[in-house]
Amino acid sequence: MNRDSFYQSIKSGKIMSCYLFEGEEEFTKESALKTLRSAVLKEDVTGLNDTVFIDPSAQALISCAETFPMMADKRFILVKDSSLLSSGRNQDTEEKRSLKTDDGDEVVKYLANLPPTVCVVFYIKGKAAANRKLYKLINKLGGLVTFDPLDQNTLIKWIKQKFKSFGKQINSATAEQIIFAVGTNMHTLSHEVAKLAASASENESISLQDIENISTKSTEYKVFDLADALISGQSFRVDSLMNKMLQEGEQRLMLLSLLQRQFRQLFFIKILLDDNQKTDQISRQLSLSSYVVRKLQPMALKYDVSYLHWAYNLLIDTEFLVKSGQIFEEGSLEQAVYRILSRQIKEKND
Repeated sequence: MNRDSFYQSIKSGKIMSCYLFEGEEEFTKESALKTLRSAVLKEDVTGLNDTVFIDPSAQALISCAETFPMMADKRFILVKDSSLLSSGRNQDTEEKRSLKTDDGDEVVKYLANLPPTVCVVFYIKGKAAANRKLYKLINKLGGLVTFDPLDQNTLIKWIKQKFKSFGKQINSATAEQIIFAVGTNMHTLSHEVAKLAASASENESISLQDIENISTKSTEYKVFDLADALISGQSFRVDSLMNKMLQEGEQRLMLLSLLQRQFRQLFFIKILLDDNQKTDQISRQLSLSSYVVRKLQPMALKYDVSYLHWAYNLLIDTEFLVKSGQIFEEGSLEQAVYRILSRQIKEKND
């Protein structure tokens, strides 16, 4: 089941005896875990029925599950980082005993007939190994919950609801700008929404200017600004943006890679625009949100395909030369940026 189906089942009072939480979206996964724990433990504040294991042995897990809950209907058991659900090989150390293969068979056999007095949740960061016996069992029992990254529209709805909980309003376009400025990581988004809501003070609505003044911009957003300054031939702004990122500790190779991606997107958007493709068509073909495409279009339209292709190839070559040891990383970003800027200024003056 997905995130929405999980919440619907909890709302209807249907709580399963065994779950597996997996997927790339950690924020929603953590939120769902809190919801499930509250639903299972209800008003129990003793903590006696709440147990957390890190890759336990079969004996430890089964012994805990067999223990009758204290003054409550159910016991809640959280199992993190189980080696029964990882794709790597189990490793034993003196400090930590990983589950053996026979342990795994014992756990699978036991979980197939869990008592109604327990709820066991296996929690994996990222994706679990779908070929493991435990994964297949929990999936068959209907307890597999996958938390995939939220799409753009769902993120916008979530941001609106989050602001509403703070007594603030935001329109869809401004919510899109938050995503564009700070990224799609929901831990970061949650923090930025709370910060914007607090900074808005008596204002009921969040504005684009609020985002510009208050939000902590992602590195990707800063590189977008750098690419915009490059294409516009704004040498002072280029220097300011690039030097600030380097002073903040950003690595040159990472910035080269992000700038390369930015010019690749601009290059392909320009090709598709020249082919009279619409925003939604470009969005689908390049797997970019429509909002990002709309933000990049004015930049792509400023110059022809040959210039964008040249800049893109220059950044690829620079990254290759650094990684192959042919040039030093120190100064590599600056050299590539100033070459792009120099050609840009030259073409504007011709």
